[in-house]
Amino acid sequence: MKDVSATPYAQRLLELHLPRYGEIPRIDLYMDQLVGFLEETLAPLYQPDEKIITRSMVNNYVKQGVLAAATGKKYTRAHVAYLVVICTLKQTFSLSEIDLLIRRQIATFDTGVAYDYYCDAFEAAVRALFGARPASPQGLASGDAPGDFERDLVLASTAAVAYTLHIKASVALIQEESAAGIGSQGVAGPA
Repeated sequence: MKDVSATPYAQRLLELHLPRYGEIPRIDLYMDQLVGFLEETLAPLYQPDEKIITRSMVNNYVKQGVLAAATGKKYTRAHVAYLVVICTLKQTFSLSEIDLLIRRQIATFDTGVAYDYYCDAFEAAVRALFGARPASPQGLASGDAPGDFERDLVLASTAAVAYTLHIKASVALIQEESAAGIGSQGVAGPA
């Protein structure tokens, strides 16, 4: 059985720390600073050949209404939080789905609270799948209390992204083994 959790990619994911709202720079950032911060922060999630964020992507998110325009060419802490969520969710979801998920969260919770909950759920889902003893991410609350539906959306979306990352890591492992001449030739798959 292949051990995806032992790969360098899995180890980078396990060390991932998404900055909480209070850890995001308090000073507003220019575009180049914003892109640099996000690339550094989110690098563990992406393969070396994948583009994390570019100026064009940021401008496209603004143009599509998913991200508010910069004020005086500077991006705030809220912009950074939105972009962290967008850049993590885009692994699995369309931009319109991401926009809907973000809008639902901030209609229910303060931006900082919603963002920090998202970061906690995302890191927990990644740790569950890539840890030494892989397990399913946290299940849904499915309660009737205010905010339960929105919390479930976060848990489900972060689990979906974690599973996507697991598939990407598995594919990379298979490709590495193939390139090295290691493999399971002659093994039949499901019928």
